[in-house]
Amino acid sequence: MKTIVVAVFGFFYMVPGSIQALQQQASGQEQRSEPKRAEAERLKEPTKYSDVPAKGEFNDNHSNELASDQERRVVRESRYKNAYPEITDPGNSPNSTEPGEDSVMTIHDWAAPLGPFPVAPSAAIVVGTVLSGKAFVSKDRTYVYSDYQVRVDRVLKQDASASLALGEQIVVSRGGGTIDFPSGHIRNYLNNGEGFPAIGSQYLFFLGKPNFPEHEYEQIVGSLYQLDGGEVHPLDDGQMGAFDHMSQGFFLTRVEQAIDKSQVAGKT
Repeated sequence: MKTIVVAVFGFFYMVPGSIQALQQQASGQEQRSEPKRAEAERLKEPTKYSDVPAKGEFNDNHSNELASDQERRVVRESRYKNAYPEITDPGNSPNSTEPGEDSVMTIHDWAAPLGPFPVAPSAAIVVGTVLSGKAFVSKDRTYVYSDYQVRVDRVLKQDASASLALGEQIVVSRGGGTIDFPSGHIRNYLNNGEGFPAIGSQYLFFLGKPNFPEHEYEQIVGSLYQLDGGEVHPLDDGQMGAFDHMSQGFFLTRVEQAIDKSQVAGKT
């Protein structure tokens, strides 16, 4: 994988002094402003079924975490060191006139198409419900990622090192997120073609665990699927054409077959 471009584009902000004037507009004018707000939200969603990114604070010192939790976080962050140039507050830039909101879109050039069912590299494969999410800036301030608390609803491939149980919660990380800076500026860090899960929704997760602590994982890119109303909706664009609106039962059967095939291959 090679990063080929990083683009910054502003898309929505409200000047504080304009709030009162907006409140005094007629109802018809207020209704016409709705499409602008909707467009601003849409631009935070990099794929068709993506939710908006999880949010976090630039100066979050993780004071509510145990020392052991903070140590594990540093271990996970070290995998992505220098993903971005050093992150600083855009609102403190000499060219900044007032706090606003913009996005950084990272586009990756993959050497080959991403596999829809990355069974072999997955430490675990689970169906789970997203309970909450929060974005973080790494301690060295060169990476933005989001941690999602996920309840395990079904285990399709067990993590041999963790023995996941139904109903327990795990941490699943995904690159990107929305960061609020002290100046009031908001920046959305997005990865082209990679969606963000929605709180309260159920997904099939292919979970990587590269030197991660117990019960902490990363979502393997190209293989996150929403399970909704008996249908499947890929969150990552690479699998959209093959699986969008597929029957959930048929889809999970295909996943289970891929897991069985991988396990048989591993024994030979």
